[in-house]
Amino acid sequence: MVTIKDVAKEAGVAISTVSNVLNNVDVVSEDTRQKVLDAAEKLHYVPNMNAKFLKSNKKNSIGLFLTSIQGDFYKDLIQAVHLQCKLKGYQLNIYISNENTSEEIYSMIISSGVEGAIVLNEHLSQEYIDRLAMAHMPLVFIDREYCGEQMSSVIIDSMEGATLAMEYLIKQGHRRIGFFHGIFNFDDECRYNAYENVLKKYNLPIDESIILRAYFEETLAYSEMRVFLLKGTKLPEAFFCANDEMAWGCVRALMEAGINVPDDISVVGFDDNAVARYNTPAITTVHSPVAELGTYAITELIRLMQSEERVQGGVFRLSPALVLRDSCKLRIG
Repeated sequence: MVTIKDVAKEAGVAISTVSNVLNNVDVVSEDTRQKVLDAAEKLHYVPNMNAKFLKSNKKNSIGLFLTSIQGDFYKDLIQAVHLQCKLKGYQLNIYISNENTSEEIYSMIISSGVEGAIVLNEHLSQEYIDRLAMAHMPLVFIDREYCGEQMSSVIIDSMEGATLAMEYLIKQGHRRIGFFHGIFNFDDECRYNAYENVLKKYNLPIDESIILRAYFEETLAYSEMRVFLLKGTKLPEAFFCANDEMAWGCVRALMEAGINVPDDISVVGFDDNAVARYNTPAITTVHSPVAELGTYAITELIRLMQSEERVQGGVFRLSPALVLRDSCKLRIG
């Protein structure tokens, strides 16, 4: 079957250009448009009927573009967005990309046929966000700060939440504090920047030997902690982990090695999901208002979609809160 990639190759243009032409997005020259149409005709390209169906329902559909559906964060987000779509009379279409390129993600959004979209995808580069802006599709990003005409961001203030966690650890007497990174995205960067900023504020060292990465996954955090312990590196007094899955993986490895949490070492997570609430010890963490994130994102997207004229978007931050449980303890001496 002939695909959009085949048409792009035949016409000697990018996939995104073919997508723009086939979806009547007016951002290409007439010569390029004709070249694409000629290539499509020569190859007998038949557009995806599902995309055609979505376009016919454009005025009643919203797209949610994610990189994953694994874990409580995504489950809670999808449930909140779905509920708001039902209440407001919109059809929700969910699109999952993994290691897709920026161009492929851009093409997925443009060709989806939805009226507006909520996007959480760290692989989408600024170049292709700028291209999306040219298409004037109403968009709300929930993983970066960006706004423009018909485009807004609704984010959880990770810097504020991580600062709360680090300030709490220091007030509990901890001075040598390690960090568990997630994947390379906006939230992880904000949480690490807060970690660094608070240590600098209190003139405490940033020790690379106790900064680990587990890509937001419990099993990887467990493995990384086991390797860390085998190396014999001096344990920090506490670990701040960029999400709860990594915090629990860290705790499991420590406890299996005979290191008590919180008597020997404190651990703090981020998000406040089921892993933090229902395991023993329950994890001290930062509550992310994920349901509110989904609700606010839909509300802002509908505002953009229903405006009779193109309107300026904004950046909206939701405040997290510290939740104290059993994985932290006051350090004396």
